[in-house]
Amino acid sequence: MSRRNVGPSLLASPSFSSRSLHTITPPIRLPPQIRLSSTTINHPVTSPSLSPIPSLPPLLPPQIDPLPTTTPSALSLLKSSSTPQSGLYILARLHSRTYLLHPRDILTLPTLKPVQEPGTKLSLTRILEVGSREHSIRSPAAEGKLLRKNMTIGKEEEWEYIPDWIVKCQVTVLEHTKSPMERLIKKKRRKGYKKTIEHKQGWTRLRVGDIVLGDGVSPES
Repeated sequence: MSRRNVGPSLLASPSFSSRSLHTITPPIRLPPQIRLSSTTINHPVTSPSLSPIPSLPPLLPPQIDPLPTTTPSALSLLKSSSTPQSGLYILARLHSRTYLLHPRDILTLPTLKPVQEPGTKLSLTRILEVGSREHSIRSPAAEGKLLRKNMTIGKEEEWEYIPDWIVKCQVTVLEHTKSPMERLIKKKRRKGYKKTIEHKQGWTRLRVGDIVLGDGVSPES
């Protein structure tokens, strides 16, 4: 049996066709002088129109006016920045509590004893502080927490409040009211004890009047 030369076309697989061929493009190699690099160097951009920022002058310290050293000068300073109807506040002691009051405020507190008729005017005698937005005059009694620490047990000490020849303020009694009925039930287990306590808390409503500053001169002097 003789051998015949078989060409390369006869050794190809029957499923091999020209449609399954894909042209492979060889990679393009750039010359060394035009190759791209991932690192870039930023050079400073100089422009003749840009000029360095001149240094700013140093900040001047704020000008603070000296505080007054006498009571009349302090009161004149408060009068220059406020009026009796607005711009002032006081810290007053009422019913064992401290209240921040402004003119025309309505204050509600437990019933004052003795009970006063509506329309009665009362003067505030326990004023701790009077002031405006910028300045204030305080009494030694304003530091109540510090004074309590230095108090001697069993010794009564009277705190010094702002006198009436420095500041005056009156409140007007508007009405006396009561809160809704409050019911408290007390009960003991397995004792057959049950008790209902009913209570209405009484309140007095006051309106704050004008805050009038004095001249700062004591009548004794």
